[in-house]
Amino acid sequence: MTAPPEPARHADDDMSRASGWDALLDDLFGLNVRALKSMRAIIVSPRAVFDAARDADWLGRFTPSIRLAFTLIAAMVFLRFLWGGEDSALHEMTKSGLTNPDVLGRGDMDQFTQDYLGLWLVLFPFSYFCVHALLALLLRIWGTGTSAPVRLRLYFAALLPGLLLGVLSTIAMPMLDVALFEQTLVPALTLTGLIYALTVFRGLPAAMAPQGRTWRSILFGCVALCGDLFIAVSTFVIGFAWLYERGPV
Repeated sequence: MTAPPEPARHADDDMSRASGWDALLDDLFGLNVRALKSMRAIIVSPRAVFDAARDADWLGRFTPSIRLAFTLIAAMVFLRFLWGGEDSALHEMTKSGLTNPDVLGRGDMDQFTQDYLGLWLVLFPFSYFCVHALLALLLRIWGTGTSAPVRLRLYFAALLPGLLLGVLSTIAMPMLDVALFEQTLVPALTLTGLIYALTVFRGLPAAMAPQGRTWRSILFGCVALCGDLFIAVSTFVIGFAWLYERGPV
């Protein structure tokens, strides 16, 4: 008696399946559906992400927060043509803030500025991780018994909405002149700090008293924002010192 035919199997490259589209997104952008769902969750329901951070495999639902943070930083680097070109407000503000051209010599200050921005992009991911990782280990607001690895996970998860705001703001930069760009700096920093604090407040356990959640969220917002400012200043100083000896070409 002839055995019944086996059901047809999908080809290995069948992109009609959800997993196939997931793989294609990963091929194209280094992202996948789980990463996008993780970003949505940290905005819509941060407590779910914070709870998952305490599980070794993020409950099989979310992408690790440190990986997502570097993905967003990579997106900023990719979008440099929007915010860091020679005709951008950031270029003009950076060029005027580097130093008096007479100090460096009368060379090509535009090229010097572009070289500086390029070096800043190389240094920024390393300084970002080192500074915020140190702050994550020192900041103990997550509850008794939270281990150092989990503190790192939770801290970087709370940074993600602020990083996403940074990525989205790069899209608006081409529409800003130098004066308007300078006027938006303080409001943007204030908004970033509020987003940090609100994410932590909404992410901490509901069983924690509201007063405890409030002071912890405010402390996190201040610490993370100070970390961002320190990263920006220290990266500026290191990058400028690196290029200063050469000067404009």
